[in-house]
Amino acid sequence: MNRPWRSDPHTLAGAYALDALAEADQISFERHLTGCEACRQETDGLREAAGRLAAATAVAPPPALRAAVLAEAARTRQSVPPAGRARRSPTDRRITMMLPPRLAVAVAGFAMLLALAVGALTVNTAHRLGLADARGNQIAAVLSAPDATMMRAHASDGATATVVMSHAEHTLVLTTAALPALPEGRAYEVWVMGAGWAHPAGLLPAPHNGMTAPIVVPALGAGDRIGLTVEPSSGSAHPTGPPVIMLNLPA
Repeated sequence: MNRPWRSDPHTLAGAYALDALAEADQISFERHLTGCEACRQETDGLREAAGRLAAATAVAPPPALRAAVLAEAARTRQSVPPAGRARRSPTDRRITMMLPPRLAVAVAGFAMLLALAVGALTVNTAHRLGLADARGNQIAAVLSAPDATMMRAHASDGATATVVMSHAEHTLVLTTAALPALPEGRAYEVWVMGAGWAHPAGLLPAPHNGMTAPIVVPALGAGDRIGLTVEPSSGSAHPTGPPVIMLNLPA
């Protein structure tokens, strides 16, 4: 299949940062990275942003998880030796228990239990704790969507906005970094924009270590744009100033 981006490997930074490339394309892009400082910096920045976005969905495991994992590992049997194999000494058997197959089984059991526990928590958290956890589920859905696309926009002052968007989910997740501090009574507001219209999508939370926590923007349509303006801290019904950052979303 012909891939038009093969003539411009710079367009693969977002997919590479999300580990969304096929093995052959990943190897090819990694070769490109060895001679492209711009792509290395872009990839590092996108991976950092993706890590922060993913961290927002983290849920603390239940206290009983460790005990359950250890109990499952203790119940896991080793493979039965083939018939006719020479009897091993106690020392040999102790060494056998330390070999990779046993370790692999234990790790697989741990991964399965952890996935089940986290999955149950993810499904049930929204019902138990309300909107904050439902938001976490939305973020997780976007980050794990097969069509997740990562984009980045830069402002003239060095600030950045990073977006992960899913057309299938009609939703994006936005985080920003290095935005200038605002005076008291002012805040950054996010907008979904089109030709001649703009709908408010929420105020950015206060930054932590220079980066804002991710916000979810749902109900997106083809051709929409995301803008960021400076508004009163209570928010505005319409933008009152020019966008600090503007990002055109893929159709």
